[in-house]
Amino acid sequence: MGIVESIGFFIFVIIFLFCFFWPISLPLLIIYIVKRKKNRKQFKAMNISYKKEYKDIDYVKLQGFDTNISNLKMYLYDIFLKFENAYNNLDFNTMYNLCTERMYDMYHTNITLNLKFEEKKIIDQIKIEKMIVYDVFASEFKQIVYTLIKISSISYTQKTNGKIVSGSPTKPITESFEVTFIKTFKQKDKYKCPNCGASVNGSQCEYCQSKIDNSGDFRIDSIKKIV
Repeated sequence: MGIVESIGFFIFVIIFLFCFFWPISLPLLIIYIVKRKKNRKQFKAMNISYKKEYKDIDYVKLQGFDTNISNLKMYLYDIFLKFENAYNNLDFNTMYNLCTERMYDMYHTNITLNLKFEEKKIIDQIKIEKMIVYDVFASEFKQIVYTLIKISSISYTQKTNGKIVSGSPTKPITESFEVTFIKTFKQKDKYKCPNCGASVNGSQCEYCQSKIDNSGDFRIDSIKKIV
């Protein structure tokens, strides 16, 4: 059988199988395409912002955080780098522990779809050039920190066969992102002072004056690329 005949036979088999299984394959194909399109639109919306003036907040705004801006930056710096490295290494467990559930679902879906198309986004040699804490919010059970993070990295998309789809594996790029971190405290009716058992409403027990650590860790809630 010649090359032309082989190709023709192969096309015939594909058409035959599609026609035979179309009641199953066609709906699945449509669902897959719609899901990928929806996820790409959501991922794009989460990664675009408009540039504005950024500067560090006044230290007075941090009074409810029990820290200074330098220590806060070092702490958030470490979380961001761990998340980027986990993303690059497809370490889903670490990603889950470093970001909110909403953000994890979005990134997990995007990575999974890329792998189905035999593509992988690679971010390597990450270095934070600048971090600015430009706003914060603190309530009884929640703290939010809004930052600008400027990073340099090697960023590119590669096929499983080694072909570079976009970006460069040798040329570093510099990008800026709005990154929002959030920490959620336990509800007072679900948390008791470990010393006297009283209900806790804050970082110190009102009855025995014991200092209470009733907070979780900061998690990344959104990453928006500045264009």
